[in-house]
Amino acid sequence: MKKPLITLLALIISASQLITVNAAYIPQNIQQQADALHLDAQSAILIDATTGDVLYGKDIDKAQYPASITKLMTVLLALEHGDLDETIHFSKDAIFSIEPGSSNIAIDADEEITMRQGLYAILLQSANEVSNGVAEHIDGTMDDFAKHMTSRAKELGCTNTSFVNANGLHNENHYTSAHDMALIAKELLKFDFFKELMLTTYYEIPPTNKQTETRYLYGQNQLIKSSSIFYYENCIGGKTGFTNEAGNTIVAYAKKGDTTLISVVLKSTGYGEYYDTIALFDFGFENFETKNLAKKGDICNTVNVTKKTQIGSNDLGTINAVYKDNVAVSLPKGFAIDNVTTSENLPKTLEAPVTIGQDLGTATFAINGEEIASANIVSENQLPPLTDTGSVNANALQSNTTKPISIRFIVAFLGAIVVMLGVARFSLNKIRYTRKKRIRKARISKLRDTIK
Repeated sequence: MKKPLITLLALIISASQLITVNAAYIPQNIQQQADALHLDAQSAILIDATTGDVLYGKDIDKAQYPASITKLMTVLLALEHGDLDETIHFSKDAIFSIEPGSSNIAIDADEEITMRQGLYAILLQSANEVSNGVAEHIDGTMDDFAKHMTSRAKELGCTNTSFVNANGLHNENHYTSAHDMALIAKELLKFDFFKELMLTTYYEIPPTNKQTETRYLYGQNQLIKSSSIFYYENCIGGKTGFTNEAGNTIVAYAKKGDTTLISVVLKSTGYGEYYDTIALFDFGFENFETKNLAKKGDICNTVNVTKKTQIGSNDLGTINAVYKDNVAVSLPKGFAIDNVTTSENLPKTLEAPVTIGQDLGTATFAINGEEIASANIVSENQLPPLTDTGSVNANALQSNTTKPISIRFIVAFLGAIVVMLGVARFSLNKIRYTRKKRIRKARISKLRDTIK
């Protein structure tokens, strides 16, 4: 029996790429709890949604079939490149290219709905033909959209993902990993509409140009249904998936206090995806919390600014070195932030001009010498300062550099003049002396001739 193509491709990728992840600081006692988790899923991951730190992992880079959680990437590209009020026009290809009996909302050829309505249909009802319609609307063809999905995944840092369709229907060349899906899920949190979308359990699409009746959409994620035995109080949404080849898959989000977690479960059986997700969330919230180490704009140091001249350098003052972004990290619950050390890699001096937001260096945060986070450091202010028109204040720069030069120049110039005058005077006196001597000699010679 031939091995599935996914296995071969996964081996090739694993051999050619070094996969790196952000790993949280995990003490031995918490690691023992992680090791004691017995998940049904073949692959699973739990990350801090703010920091991206991996709190738990099981074969997180193994290639797996994603099924309908693929649609999270479809939604991401729709939000990045579309408008919620745009109209989607459905082609026959978009509708009739899906498998008979697969999830749909019975869209007709040439029917039109808004992008907003389409995204609700995708996330709540897992509508495959709507995913295709969104794909054609964004990139013209379903194939081009699938290429767009894969390239965007790589931009997000995904290393083991290949998408060939917008809906997740089975294809041997269509696969991803738990870690890659977590990266995609994390990016979606940048959109407020997605946060609203994923928490919705019911939505209506009114009659359209082809449909005279209202469509009623019901969400399938049991974690956010209060009547479900799998209801999880802190869950704020997610997306489920299933095919025979993929098994049960789910991406879920949960929030407690200032900590937001993302879990991905792949290749699970029965209702195992829900049991696994709940176990992962419980483990995460019981043992970790998100802590802010620094805020964007916080001053971490100062750097001297100088201006080179022909005879040396002049000090123009100092600029504030600040953190470019917020710096957060996942820490064990109760861990004192004072135990986190900070080291900065900054130049001692900079040459003017220095602009606002200019990259200066980096900061590294560590526990017991082990790096847990890093941050970029930029300039808060500018030297020389700006004028009212926003240009560099040349006068300010000149005032700091020309005065010492002018005094020295004048002294040297005057000294040169004195020397030149002295030389000229000496030369003139010598000429006068030589001339007088010549005249005197001529007179004496003439007088002797007269006497003779």
